[in-house]
Amino acid sequence: MSLCLPTYVVIDASSSMKPHEKVLNATLSRLHYNLATNPRVSEFARVSVVAFSTDVHVVIPMSDMEQVPAMPEVICGGRTEYGKTFDRVRECIEQDVSDLRTQHLSVLRPTVFFLTDGAPTDAHWQNSFRTLVNRDWPRHPHVIAYGFGGAKRDVLQQVATKALFIADGSDTESALSGAITGLLNSLITSSKTGRMQIATDVKGFEYVQVAQEYVD
Repeated sequence: MSLCLPTYVVIDASSSMKPHEKVLNATLSRLHYNLATNPRVSEFARVSVVAFSTDVHVVIPMSDMEQVPAMPEVICGGRTEYGKTFDRVRECIEQDVSDLRTQHLSVLRPTVFFLTDGAPTDAHWQNSFRTLVNRDWPRHPHVIAYGFGGAKRDVLQQVATKALFIADGSDTESALSGAITGLLNSLITSSKTGRMQIATDVKGFEYVQVAQEYVD
């Protein structure tokens, strides 16, 4: 039975990202290209891309990227709604893990790569987040967060359960590129070992270890 890592690339597409929309889409296209042209990785890491702002959009549902012809364009604008995002990701995980198992895959614990340039605009997002990562839910994911631009370290320290990366002052566009490269390197390493491995050396970012009690 083949191993499969359900992977969610959850990316901020709020109004603060509007000036960087072109680079965001070019970076996501590069992510798609690198996964689609590396069969070993695309077979191991099934990927869903989720863009969030005032609403949450599943840009690409859980897929073998080799089977996806192109990355759809993301349009930026709106607020930074964390709570809705975590609710939607939980719904996706519930459905996706079941679907992957019907394909006779041995499904590993899901991993969420959360990329944001800002602080949440909704006040009660923590409730949704706690539901997502509740250990009583067998499918609770690892969360790896990348913060840049106006993202707040203290907020992302509440979100990251596996690892946190904070941009070291690089401009948003360089940071975005660095985050996607780090994400790709993590998936490449994980595909070789058959388990989730984090590439901790990410250009333009400080790696922050998260509290040990979250790591399992």
